[in-house]
Amino acid sequence: MNMIPTIGMETHVELNTNSKMFCNCPVVETEDPNISLCPTCLGLPGALPVPNLKAIESITMLALSANCSITNNGMFHRKNYFYPDLPKNYQISQFDLPVGVNGSLEIILDECIETVEIERVHMEEDTGKSKHKGSGRIDSATSTLLDFNRSGVPLVEIVTKPVIKSSKEAVSYIEELRQLVIDLGISEGKLEKGNLRFDANISVAKEGDKELGVKVEIKNMNSLRSLEKAIDFEIKRQTKLIESNEKIIQETRHWDEDKEVTSSMRSKEGSADYRYFSDPDLPNMILTDEFINNIKKEIPTLPSDKRKKLIDTGLSMSESNHLGKSEVWIYDLYLDTQKLTNDCKTTYNLITGELQGQLRKAEIENLPEWVNSERLSEIITMINDNKISFTSGKEVLTNLIQNEINPTDFAESNNLIQENDFDEISKIVKDVFEANKEVVQRIKDGEEKLVGFLVGQVIKSSGGNINPSIAKDLLLKEL
Repeated sequence: MNMIPTIGMETHVELNTNSKMFCNCPVVETEDPNISLCPTCLGLPGALPVPNLKAIESITMLALSANCSITNNGMFHRKNYFYPDLPKNYQISQFDLPVGVNGSLEIILDECIETVEIERVHMEEDTGKSKHKGSGRIDSATSTLLDFNRSGVPLVEIVTKPVIKSSKEAVSYIEELRQLVIDLGISEGKLEKGNLRFDANISVAKEGDKELGVKVEIKNMNSLRSLEKAIDFEIKRQTKLIESNEKIIQETRHWDEDKEVTSSMRSKEGSADYRYFSDPDLPNMILTDEFINNIKKEIPTLPSDKRKKLIDTGLSMSESNHLGKSEVWIYDLYLDTQKLTNDCKTTYNLITGELQGQLRKAEIENLPEWVNSERLSEIITMINDNKISFTSGKEVLTNLIQNEINPTDFAESNNLIQENDFDEISKIVKDVFEANKEVVQRIKDGEEKLVGFLVGQVIKSSGGNINPSIAKDLLLKEL
């Protein structure tokens, strides 16, 4: 009996505005609790909200970039529920008239382009933060402290349609969405800071069933690794229940990072439980065509566009996806260097592998200004022309990172230029054969692994200045 999982993602993106969504309190990054508060944040009687224009511009840009239709005449609603970190006892959100509807996001999965359909993109305010003393969990805490610094920070919620079929697809979607908000400049997108938080709605049904299975929501996932593990666990849990003819309950479950299991938190609310109604303190959100067109003009190069540009240079889908999600300076450095070398693979490997690795090892955060596309292309050209080996190229790069040098002059002055004269190398090969007659005979008798030993002897005899690939080719020909 085959089981078909269906997954929908709800993602909250914290916008990087200077002030909160409905008041002038600054958005702060601090461990000091309750230092950015006002009557509006705390929901005190008589406090009136005023919408943040920058936040509305940001959500409109995101909705347009996710191929959504924009709601010209939208509104804010009150989502009613009772929780200690929500002092108003309702959250200002949106219900049936969100900013964006019926969008889509292109993702890369196993070297293929897939499309995840987006149901809605809407604006809301963040809640405060509860800190449970003792164990860190509410069920076993000795007390709970409340910090309202985060209360009222503008949030965008992006809800997909139930179209995702695996944990890997869900992870790819979150990676793409994260890169999108970073490239748009509307959020830092840092999971460890809580800039981007996500819940997964998972159901499992028997193959051929006309309806989806019972939906279960998983919360408390703070990394892509947790997301993948939690979804896989929940799919297996629900599958076992179905196979045992047991009932699946619609509920919200908690992901336990240490035990790597989900556990029941509460029954899952429906929209009716929140008693949505339009907020009487806020006017309708009118987004004119002029406003929308002005936002369109501000949209920068999107991740999908960067990917296409990288693919056009010759990189594979996965390489383009990886490089497109790198920092801007890495993306730009690759394009500038590849134009000079016309070699996508060596350029990609040198920049994303060796260069980044050496910078991390040396604990250098900012690329030295002299490490530019011209000097990197010079190293790559010497490698491709067999003037230096890739190992020597790494040595040149190491010294370039440390000092402003000319790569070619450094290679020549440090005896790194390889001997490519076929006649000269052939003489050395013959000398090595003469000095290692027994090894040569063993190779002829079938011990082919000894070829590497002879290549090493040829390179050693030349003082390390022979191109290894040419040496091996001539050696095999001589054999």
